[in-house]
Formats: sequence, C-alpha cells, structure tokens
Amino acid sequence: MQKTDNAESLPAELPDPSQPSLFGQEILARPAAARPAPPQEESVAFLYAKARELRESGEITGTIAVYRQILAREPTHVRARNNLALLLEQTGKVEKALEELNIALGHEPDNVSVLCNRAAMLGTLLRYDQAEADLKKAARLDENNAEVLTNLGLLMSKRARWREALEPLRRAVELEPTRGATHYYLGEAYNHVDQLSAALGAYEAAARLQPLNWRAFKGVGIVLDRMGRPIEAAVAYKRSREVQGR
Repeated sequence: MQKTDNAESLPAELPDPSQPSLFGQEILARPAAARPAPPQEESVAFLYAKARELRESGEITGTIAVYRQILAREPTHVRARNNLALLLEQTGKVEKALEELNIALGHEPDNVSVLCNRAAMLGTLLRYDQAEADLKKAARLDENNAEVLTNLGLLMSKRARWREALEPLRRAVELEPTRGATHYYLGEAYNHVDQLSAALGAYEAAARLQPLNWRAFKGVGIVLDRMGRPIEAAVAYKRSREVQGR
C-alpha cells in the first residue's frame, strides 16, 4: 500500500606475544580482568529502531536481517514478523511472506492489520476465497475500519461481484470521506450495476480528492457518455489524458 552504522567496533587485535616488540621485550596478553567487557546484547527496542532507520534509508536486505535478529530472540514479536513479511513480498518472495504472516496469526489470530496484509497477498496470488475469509473476519473484528472495508469492496469488485462491493465501499466512504481511492472504487461498482448518477458522483469525488488520478476523470467521461452528455464527456476525457501525460 525513506544512516548511521550502529555496529559496535571490535577491540583492536592484540599483538602476537611470541613476536618481539620494538624494545626487544615480549608483549604478553593482558590479564582477563584488564580486558574491556564485551558489549551488552542490543535490546529488541534498539534493534527495532535500527530496522526502522535502515528501512527509511532503503536498505531492504539489512532491514530484513535485523527483523530476523529480533525474531530469533522473540519469535512471538508479531509486529516484527508482519513487517518482515511486507519486505519479503516487496522482494518478490510472496510465499515466504505468507509463511511469516501465518506464523504471526498463529500468535495473534485476531490481529486486524495482519489479516488485511495476508488477504492482500492472497489476492495477488488469486486465492480469492481465502482472502475474502480474512477480510470478512477483519471486518467483524473492527466494523469501523475504513481500510478493511475498502479492501473488502475492492476484492468483491475483482471477483465481479459488484453489488456486494457496494455496501462495504459505501460504509468506508462514510467513515473516511476524504479517501479518494475508495470513492473511485465505489464509482466503479456503481457504474457496473448501472447506477449512473451515483457512479458520476463517486468518480467526481475521487477526481476532486485525487487530482492526479487520471482513471477517475476517465470514469467521469465514461459515465457522462452513458448518460448521453458527450460534450461534457469529451472534457473529462481530455482532462484524463492531460493528467496521464504528466
């Protein structure tokens, strides 16, 4: 749906005591009591902050490694496992990402964010039944979550179940009326069930909220054409082309 190397430096290697020094005397290893104490193990909180810094700087491989460090120490750290999954997906390892989310949900089966993320990944793999089950469960757990409802409506649209898409998308718009993408998806659903006035209003709201969303302007044009208003439709199509060409 952006640093600093925190590694602690190792103590310098001690000279070989079997070799003479510049002064012809042996350099013996220091007594154990005189040696510097080894660095304390980094806390999970420190590692999490380090992962965030690496992620913000675009160091995906390094971030993945740090999250694995966290999970080696705390296997039930659901947030770290969720974030690791998102990064694995980003690198094209969707099945590995799903494995991590499955483990996370084993620890917290009612975690709405993890359910949504797993549904999104299942959707990309065309496992729509499983994705739908996750989103419906998330919607039951948090019925006022606009993101969950938008994703549910979008999934229904992908399955060409346009009428079923309307209810969650309308509710999502009520909850968060400034979400341009939700208005656009709602316009798509209305258009496919021939509710043209409602579709036009939704597309226009999307275009107003997302002035660079060329698809929203195109949707306006399509609906105006269907309503027998070709001159206005031409203006919307022109605007869509202008935005797309930027």
